[in-house]
Amino acid sequence: MIIAGILVLVTMCAGSFVFYRKPYIKGQQTEIGSVTVIIPARDEAHNLPHLLTSLKQQDIPYVCLVIDDGSTDGTAAIARQFDATVLTPPKREDWQGKSAACYFGAEHAETDYLLFLDADVTLDHPQALKNLLTCYDGGLMTVQPYHLTKKPYEQLSVWFNILTVVGQNVFTAVRSRETAAFGPVVLISRAHYFETGGHYEARDQLIEGFGLATQFTQHHLPVTALLGKENISFRMYDSFKAMTKGWAKHFASGAAATKPWVMALIVIWMLGSIISLGLLFYSHNAYGVTIYLLYSLHFYMLSRRVGRFSLLTALLSSIAFAYFLYVFTRSFINTFIFKKVKWKGRNLKL
Repeated sequence: MIIAGILVLVTMCAGSFVFYRKPYIKGQQTEIGSVTVIIPARDEAHNLPHLLTSLKQQDIPYVCLVIDDGSTDGTAAIARQFDATVLTPPKREDWQGKSAACYFGAEHAETDYLLFLDADVTLDHPQALKNLLTCYDGGLMTVQPYHLTKKPYEQLSVWFNILTVVGQNVFTAVRSRETAAFGPVVLISRAHYFETGGHYEARDQLIEGFGLATQFTQHHLPVTALLGKENISFRMYDSFKAMTKGWAKHFASGAAATKPWVMALIVIWMLGSIISLGLLFYSHNAYGVTIYLLYSLHFYMLSRRVGRFSLLTALLSSIAFAYFLYVFTRSFINTFIFKKVKWKGRNLKL
């Protein structure tokens, strides 16, 4: 029993090590150049009003381009209602994901900076865009938005949100030279974008952030990854089915890019949810309860860095772990055995 408690404490140390850093967006008093917000959108009529409303509330000027990537709903009409310029890219079946739409938007932008935003992103307050731009210091800057959960099923995605961040290798206690880039929020100077080839060089990758980060590193340009808490957020999926399909789409291929020693520490941390629960059930004393609560509180504190996850979710982290194993297995089979996934009516080859 004592050994089990020590093991749980070890798993907590592993979690603290891999998620040691928490670089949030911090606005500065610097001059701001012109920016074009480029929004790749395919059947995003339900998400666009939230993003475009938050953009309307920003304190600084910008140009907004919505790239209607083959939508079958009211995406284009809604974008025009908010005075956004709507562009339709040519079909490029040999390009993966949203890279074609992003590159087409960049070709039509004339400003100093290019800000690529997923349609499910929201700017949290009127200074958010300014804060983001004043953080930029050249190269590629990406942000993982804060996950706003509204329905109970969304709490099950807690491990996916955490691993999306810590799996990038750059948030550990040991500084890494590895490159990392998140997809939902990408800020680049127009000059650096076309110098590196931008999304054109990432056209064959389902997770375009990896391709962008690689290109910028090869051109000896900095790559910066930040967390969006209190500035930029998103609500990813509006149903349990969509959430499961969304995480299964590419998570295994993304996890494959995580350094082995980082992944090993992540797995150790995750196992703590099972060990602490087992200790709680089999100890029948205050020791087991204390260890279980310590792990849950530790997990709660770290999970709140990436999303609005509840204390109850932390107490039931083993259930979220079971859901993670199911979806990850499904993603692994699609990625490495069938080598294809289906997303928004498109069959994507891996």
